[in-house]
This record gives sequence, structure tokens and C-alpha cells, in this order.
Amino acid sequence: MEENIAIFETAFVTADFRAMDTLLSKDVHAHLWPTPRTKEYRKDYVTQVSAHEPFAHCLRNRFFLDYIARLTTDQGLDMLINFGCGFSMYPFLLPKTLEHIEIDMPNAIAFKKERIAHWQKTGVLPQRKITFLEADFNTDYAAELKAKILGIKGTKRCFILLEGVLFFIDRTDTDVLFELFGQLQQEGDYLGSVSFPKEVEKSPAFKKLAAFALQRLDANAKFEYQTVEDYFYSTLDGYRLMEHEHTISLAALYVPEHSLKEAEVLNEHMYILKKE
Repeated sequence: MEENIAIFETAFVTADFRAMDTLLSKDVHAHLWPTPRTKEYRKDYVTQVSAHEPFAHCLRNRFFLDYIARLTTDQGLDMLINFGCGFSMYPFLLPKTLEHIEIDMPNAIAFKKERIAHWQKTGVLPQRKITFLEADFNTDYAAELKAKILGIKGTKRCFILLEGVLFFIDRTDTDVLFELFGQLQQEGDYLGSVSFPKEVEKSPAFKKLAAFALQRLDANAKFEYQTVEDYFYSTLDGYRLMEHEHTISLAALYVPEHSLKEAEVLNEHMYILKKE
């Protein structure tokens, strides 16, 4: 019998994807997270939605990892603030000088904080400067979270990362998030975001994704998926669009010999913006 999972548990599946090709993803710790239950979900997902999903998630992780590492080295970036951090492992893959604020749903943060503390205590993971904060982006969270982040961040140069979130929330909640980003960041800070453009809805792979999500996510966590057009980023007040990539362009950059059929790929788009 197929077993459903909660939205926050998709973070286990994403980690499982990253662990399938660590040479590409560079996430040598991703294997710590998947469970037998989420591995079965991952197998169903790959079979029923797209066989290219592990490859796509490895590409996404590698793109942001490389970009943030380069900014840290070349421009003296001080901090990564990861909204919807899931079980990403950037703190242990990036230069150890970087500070981190990890933000997600209370259940995900509680589990991640406990596991990381355990793995650090047992020597599986190195020590890093990480602050874990809880937030539900469907609630009235912004003012309290802003105060907490500014109390930690101060004037440090930061990169805000938003992966795997916008698909699950609506435009009103999205606007609240990006307004908060503008209040947290200063000139010269960076913002990275991931979303699907509306045109992707026409692809067979995306239609399979929408059907699979509605069928296999916990019934209490049903949602109306969101797509985001390019102009949302190119016209975002106070920011300049610096980079725009997608799964297919990143495949050509990192693994040009890997053949992709566009109809079979969930062509996620990645954007890098700079605060002005």
C-alpha cells in the first residue's frame, strides 16, 4: 500500500536525491537524512513523475553551493539565511567562516537541530555557527521572525536562500516573504530563489508532479501549487536580477554529456538577485 507523507517530509526525499550523485551535488552528508519510508516515496516519485529528479536536485544544490562559496571568498559574505532550509547541509559544505540561520516549520527544525547536535557530538559532522529558528509561512510570523534575525545578523553581509518553498505557498504569503527579505537585507546583500514559471505547467512532467503531490501528500496538507513568472524577479523592488538559470541550462553547464528531454524534466528556475 502506498503511504502518504507530510509536506515537511519532502525534505527527506530531496536529501535522498542529493545523495544519489554526490560528485555532482557535492553534498557528502545528504545520505544521513533519508529513511526507509521516504526512500520508498522517492522511488515512487521518480517512477511516476520524472526519472530526472535526482539529477535536477543535485544540479540545484551544486549551483547555489558554488555561487555562495564564490561570494564568501570573493566578496566577504558573512552569513547564509536559509528560509525553508529543510535538511539541506550547506553549513557543512561551505567555508567554515560563514554563519548560518536555518528557518523552517517547527517540526522540521526540532528534528534537524536534534540530529545535527547528535552528529556533531559523535564526530560525524564538524562544529559550525548555526542558529535554528521556527516559522510557519502560512501564519502571522513576519514581525517576530524579523526581530530575531536582525538581532543575530546586525550589519553582516548575507545571502538569503529560498528553495523548495514557493511551490507550496500562495502569492499573498510569497509577497510577505519577499517584503521581509527587503527589510532584512542591506545594499550589496544577495537573494537566491527557486520556482517554476507558469509555462512549465504545460509540460507532461509538471502535470505528473501536480497529480502526484495531490495524491501522495498527507490529506491534511493539501495545497494549490504556485508558479512564479520571471517578471516577478526582474521587477522586484529594491533588487537587481543578477543570474537566471534553470535545470536544463545547468545541465548543459555542469554535465553537458547528460541527455535531457525537456518534456520529461521538471524545469525548475533559479534566480540570484542583489539588493540595491
